[in-house]
Amino acid sequence: MNNRRLPASALRWATAATLAAGGYVHAQLYVDGYRYVHVIGPLFLLQASASFALAALLAAGTPPLLLRAAAAGVALGALGGFAASRTVGVFGFTERGLQPAPQAGLSLLAETATLLLLAAWQLALTAAGRHEAPPARREPRPGSAWPSPRLRELRDTVRVLLGLDDDTAVVIRQLGCAARGHPPVETVVEVLPMDGGEAHRWTLHRPADQITEHDLRTALLRRRQ
Repeated sequence: MNNRRLPASALRWATAATLAAGGYVHAQLYVDGYRYVHVIGPLFLLQASASFALAALLAAGTPPLLLRAAAAGVALGALGGFAASRTVGVFGFTERGLQPAPQAGLSLLAETATLLLLAAWQLALTAAGRHEAPPARREPRPGSAWPSPRLRELRDTVRVLLGLDDDTAVVIRQLGCAARGHPPVETVVEVLPMDGGEAHRWTLHRPADQITEHDLRTALLRRRQ
């Protein structure tokens, strides 16, 4: 099991459980008498149905962000209705404190826990995605030994010009040059026999992207450094 996925999986199941718990409380209140309250009864039934449906979808697997946002909306709606029914009223319907007990308190805890778990779940998913994201591609810089397409092309040209086999390594690098009278970047060509033979090195005083096959041929015919 991937240990990085364990927290997200646990949060997913916990969120589904608290969401279903909130739905159960609303369903119980609906059956116990709220179904006879104008507008409020259908809203309680809708809240319970949406909570159960979303809880099942969450438990089935990691859902898209939109579905998790819908779950947060259901929880927020329940908390908003809770607060409104105890202040300004909802369609003329009002309640007091944590009545009816214990359902009001349980609903408040379940919806709050759902929101907190959804937030923690999203943070866990974001952290996991950031951890597993591939590193951004970076272009080679002067002085780097990374095999850019141009350096690979020059390396292959050196192999052909010198008739080298696979037992000889060719390394081409761009290096910064601080010597007066030379360009700030120079290209170094090294031929390294893998059998321990003598290594050879040439320096071309220009960047790799300015070197032609003629330049390489001319340099390779010079005395090897």
